[in-house]
Amino acid sequence: MKISIVFPIHNEYENLKQLIKEWNDELKKLKDYSFEFVLVEDGSTDGTKELIKEIEKNYPILNLSSEKKRGYTKAVLDGIYSSSGNYILCTDSDNQIKVSSLIENIKNLPRDQSFLIGFRNPRKDSLNRIIYSKLFKVLHNMLFNSKLKDPSCPFVIGQKETFELLPKDHLNMMTEGFWWGFVAICKKKNINLKEVPILHYKRKKGVPSYGLASLPGIIVRNVFGLLKIKFSKINF
Repeated sequence: MKISIVFPIHNEYENLKQLIKEWNDELKKLKDYSFEFVLVEDGSTDGTKELIKEIEKNYPILNLSSEKKRGYTKAVLDGIYSSSGNYILCTDSDNQIKVSSLIENIKNLPRDQSFLIGFRNPRKDSLNRIIYSKLFKVLHNMLFNSKLKDPSCPFVIGQKETFELLPKDHLNMMTEGFWWGFVAICKKKNINLKEVPILHYKRKKGVPSYGLASLPGIIVRNVFGLLKIKFSKINF
């Protein structure tokens, strides 16, 4: 059994080396599993590109670096469609989610047409991001009735075939809030989502990809993205 771990990456020089070492050291202990790290570097300017070239000599890395910034959504999708594993885990590269969350759920991998999705317990993000998510969750529940505790959690595991069931054109409707759109599409396609608690850690190094000043624009784009998904026709 092979697991691909997809990390979208933008300016994570300070986190990446430690992140990959920790995940590699723990995953090597698993019996009956192989793994690859799909590093979807996204137009970094802090030396991350060069660091990936250095560490890929020592770890099972698929390097998907890009000179131009493609955005979070396209980075995640490029990682999914380039992965070679039977299972794919999508998570973030800021080292707020640790390898232990995968290890704890390795015997609980989802079957056909279902995903395992985490909820951050507790969530260790800035107050403005937490407030934004709680307010946006109200709209999300009104539109899709997902009933998830944390529909934007970047910890999602599924079979590659299940990811490929989701229409790429609809997934691309969310420019930043990818996981909000992902959950919405799963609900429309009646794909099962099982939530599990995962530990979430405070970011110790680097800076978040967006701050308070960019939130209004992100909110507007995400609202329009969800509305497009809600009222678009998805083939089954």
